[in-house]
Amino acid sequence: MENYQPENNYSNKSLKKSSRTGILIVIIILILAAAFIIFKPVYLMKGLEQQEMGVKIRAGEIVDIVGPGGIYNDFGLYVKLENYNIEGVTFDVADDEVFTKDMQPVYVEIRGQVFRPSLTSIKSVKSDGTISYFTKDEIARHYVNYRQSYVDNNVLKDQMDGFSRQAMKVCVGQNDLRGNAVAEGRDTLRNCIENELEKLTNEIGMYVNNVVVTDVQASEQAMQVINETNQYLLDAEKAKAQAQKLEEEGKANAVQKEAEIRVQQAAQQETARQKVTLAELEEKELIARREVLKAEKENAILEQELNAEKAKAAELEAQADLAKERLMAQIYEENPGYYQLKVSEMNASAIKGTDKFIIVPEGAMPQLVLGKDVIPTANVLNSEP
Repeated sequence: MENYQPENNYSNKSLKKSSRTGILIVIIILILAAAFIIFKPVYLMKGLEQQEMGVKIRAGEIVDIVGPGGIYNDFGLYVKLENYNIEGVTFDVADDEVFTKDMQPVYVEIRGQVFRPSLTSIKSVKSDGTISYFTKDEIARHYVNYRQSYVDNNVLKDQMDGFSRQAMKVCVGQNDLRGNAVAEGRDTLRNCIENELEKLTNEIGMYVNNVVVTDVQASEQAMQVINETNQYLLDAEKAKAQAQKLEEEGKANAVQKEAEIRVQQAAQQETARQKVTLAELEEKELIARREVLKAEKENAILEQELNAEKAKAAELEAQADLAKERLMAQIYEENPGYYQLKVSEMNASAIKGTDKFIIVPEGAMPQLVLGKDVIPTANVLNSEP
């Protein structure tokens, strides 16, 4: 009975109970931590840089595309926010043997940048100017299929290496050696490669920019062929230019000759026309002369007829006057007194009031005195005859 200690037993029981509770709490915390680690039910205040896009995933499914930039939170089953960089990734690809259409190997080197899409990235531009942008559904679909190319630059560069080699083979193989190696063909080659890369990168939801053909080299043998061809083409161009010059000179001479012939023909035609006109004028003049002669003849005939009529009239008038004079002579002859009377009347009618007479003895010469204060004078103004 002396060894019985009820208080100590009670304390031991309390300690055991507390230990069990602590262990239970620890187990619960561990379970919660394990669940948090396994199921990832939440992320808080997760930020994106200005050159980053975010892919929100919940239970293994993409639920949203966010960014660039920003701070995001989510709670659920297996939630996480993955991100990818939208800065341009530079690629530089070279191929030592890309065969042309005429089976000539050339060295081709290209360089450019590939971009992962954002919601403001231009996908395409239509002929009417309409701009098409990448959508969230397109980005999510391509992200699922090509996730490694979105998150790993090395994987993307490997992808672009294959795309570039394929584009080079397609475009170089479309033309012969001259069409690829000479200067005028390189722009066509660059445009073709850029178009092919745009098609290939669009299939993985990306786009390219700043694509350039940094080098195109043919073999020495091929370059010799190109130089010979260039010289041949140059000689051909010179010959063509010379032939064209001669042709143009010939055309110019022909035009000049034709012009001279036309001038001569025009002069001949003008001379002939003038002769015809002159002949017509002469014919008209002859006709006019004929008409004048005809009119003159008719006038002469009329004048002769008129003169004849006048002569007849004059003859008749003379005969009438002669008959009258004969009658008067007969009357005078038969009546002498009447004759003397007519003579007196004629004498009387011949003397005017202003006439002056000087009577001198028979056999004497009459003397006429004219002027003023002339002596001897005789005043005959008031003298009677």
